[in-house]
Amino acid sequence: MAILTFSGNERTVQDREGVQRTLHEAGIVFEVWGTNRLPRSLSARNLSEAEKQAVLAEFAGEIALLNRTRGYTTADVVTLYPDTPDLDALLAKFDRRHTHSDDEVRFIAQGSGTFHLCPTTGPHAGQVIRAEVHPGDFLLIPKGYPHWFTLGPARQITAVRLFTDPAGWVAHYA
Repeated sequence: MAILTFSGNERTVQDREGVQRTLHEAGIVFEVWGTNRLPRSLSARNLSEAEKQAVLAEFAGEIALLNRTRGYTTADVVTLYPDTPDLDALLAKFDRRHTHSDDEVRFIAQGSGTFHLCPTTGPHAGQVIRAEVHPGDFLLIPKGYPHWFTLGPARQITAVRLFTDPAGWVAHYA
């Protein structure tokens, strides 16, 4: 379950209803899809192509609904682990404030990471909300929304990603 921490006062929100409400106020879609449908045999490291396809198959209904309602055309599974080649260089592309011209859509299957969200409107405008995501969490950051991302302490994450166009996921730095 995601944990939210606000910069400045370090206030935290960790109950499901509070996380959903706070992120909704900040313009972010948050849901809990859970992990009970994931194959128990998933690798503890880089997933094989067959394992990635199994993850996508288990959440085909949710993905199809998002494709219909939000226009996504592509879904894939990304895995990052401490031994991922050039991991630090890859992470450096996303660990400072940026936006995308496509939504950033993630369902966390394994591991953890933190999205640093920078709302520009609403009751949380001007704050940075650190959203620590865990297995089962689903997050949709709208296109143009300022944010950055860091891996959790174990430097491991497996996530389903959805795109209207994968080329739109290039980081644009402010």
